[in-house]
Amino acid sequence: MSGDSQPVMRYLRTALPMWVGTIFVVAGSIASIASVGEWRVARRFDRDAVMAQAAVVDTSLEGASRDGNQSTRYLVTYRFTPPNGAEVEQTEEIPLETWEGLAAGDSVPVRYLPDDPGTARTHSATPAWVPPLVAALTAAFAVLGVLIARSGWRRLLVHVRVQRNGVAAQATVIDVAPTGVTVNRVPQWRVRYEFRDGRGERHEGASDYLKPYEAAEWQTGDRGTVRYDRDRAADSVWLGKA
Repeated sequence: MSGDSQPVMRYLRTALPMWVGTIFVVAGSIASIASVGEWRVARRFDRDAVMAQAAVVDTSLEGASRDGNQSTRYLVTYRFTPPNGAEVEQTEEIPLETWEGLAAGDSVPVRYLPDDPGTARTHSATPAWVPPLVAALTAAFAVLGVLIARSGWRRLLVHVRVQRNGVAAQATVIDVAPTGVTVNRVPQWRVRYEFRDGRGERHEGASDYLKPYEAAEWQTGDRGTVRYDRDRAADSVWLGKA
């Protein structure tokens, strides 16, 4: 295998568990934060909302369609005037059993925030326990991502340190073996090696994932090049042939 002048980029191309775990962390964190925000909004509404009677203006429905609604939506349009405010008219989806009992001219109770009458609703579409549950589940998803990606992040930091503060050394191959991991359906291999640092101390290390044809270029006893951290020689990166 020819020398690789960009081991960090090479590692990033093959660090599948790190990328998967990172995606889990990002997606889980965003979803959890959004759910916590939704829960806080719901709590504020429950605490501050006031009651009013709204006049039913119209009832309607929107049928299910392949390109739009997955199921029929039952709608009510109502109008009310908050104290010291302009008249508010809006349309809301409501349960079928409620919709069937309404007609124009009826009245329905609504709750709304005094500083934002547009938040009016006849009922809460989402149970109060749903946002906290979703927040907990998505946070667990993010934690799982951390567990999956943690070793990959650590390895990436090793690459960055070695690239910035590394020392080249000759290494001897002590093993070439498959890892049991596949990337894009290609089995990945590793080269294990040993080398001595500038003080003569012996260290062992392993390459990042290699493709089968790259690993096939190496046999036990072959000599290759590594780069190790000047301050922590146990952290090294396999470069291959000089």
